[in-house]
Formats: sequence, structure tokens, C-alpha cells
Amino acid sequence: MISAEQIKAARALLRLEQEELARRAGISVSTIRRLEAAGGEPVVAGATLDHVVKILQEAGVEFIHQGVSLTAKSGDADALFGRLRAIAERAAAQNPGRDWLSDADLYDDDGLPR
Repeated sequence: MISAEQIKAARALLRLEQEELARRAGISVSTIRRLEAAGGEPVVAGATLDHVVKILQEAGVEFIHQGVSLTAKSGDADALFGRLRAIAERAAAQNPGRDWLSDADLYDDDGLPR
């Protein structure tokens, strides 16, 4: 059975807010909050939990024994690159004129962190 901690961890790995997960699952935010606050006792219907788990799995999370991990989807490299580029473009647009750090700023000549 998937635990509350696994649901929270999966959402954190995907960087989803409770509101976004609720929207994707078609349920209320309070249901997500109850689900994540559960201490081992089922607080939502089994079908609701199954649906939330399915949504998280479709988003790229794999539930493993007492944990979660991101799945590596083959063939999605172009889609992932597009998402990362969109994030970078939004960040640049929100911070015009900002000097971004380069590898030279972060690492010394031996490749070690400064």
C-alpha cells in the first residue's frame, strides 16, 4: 500500500504543488491534504488513492518499496529538453539583466566546486 510519505515524496520529486496535483486528479486540495496527512489509516476512498497514484505515475514517478523514484522514459529526451528550455526562458524573462553563474564561477580549474 502506498503511504502518505510516498505521495508527498512523489509530489516533491515532480515539483508539484498540492493544488496542481488536485487539479490533475480532478479532486479537491483538501483531499490531497488529508491523503498526505494520513498516518497509516486510509482517509480517502481506495479508488481516489489509486487515481492519485496513477496520475503521479503518469507524470513520471515510480513507487518502489517504501519510497519513490523518477522513471527514466526512453524517447522523451526531446520533450524533457523542451520543458527545461521553457523553464530557463521563463527564468530569464523574469530576471532581465541578471548575470547568471557559469561553470567557471562554480568550479575551479580542477573541476572541483569553489
